[in-house]
Amino acid sequence: MSGFWYSWWAVAFMVTPFILALIGLMMSIQITCGRDFNVMLSALPNSLRLQNQTPNSGNASLRSRWYLVNTVSGAMLYPRFCIRKGLFDAGELQEFPASLKRKMIISSWLSIVGFAWLMTGAGLLKLSNG
Repeated sequence: MSGFWYSWWAVAFMVTPFILALIGLMMSIQITCGRDFNVMLSALPNSLRLQNQTPNSGNASLRSRWYLVNTVSGAMLYPRFCIRKGLFDAGELQEFPASLKRKMIISSWLSIVGFAWLMTGAGLLKLSNG
């Protein structure tokens, strides 16, 4: 198996998770910097999580806006958990714009899969002494 790590397949195997995660990151930044950010905020006016988070961090800086986008993306991935904890309103999450919801879920999953793939690849590399 150690011969694998010296081939082009290995390069592709180790570069792909970076590409996936970068695409996910770029999608979330596009949401953060575009008009989708205001659509997201207006779709969740009664969200306890956003009401508590916005006064603390504001939404002026790229970092705080990006944090808000990722918070809502997490709610889109695990809506039952967030509703059960009272962080988001069930009706608002159900009525959330479908295209934006899809974009946020895809962005999150690309980042998650990219990170998991990278950790798996690093573990395999370590185990093979490559």
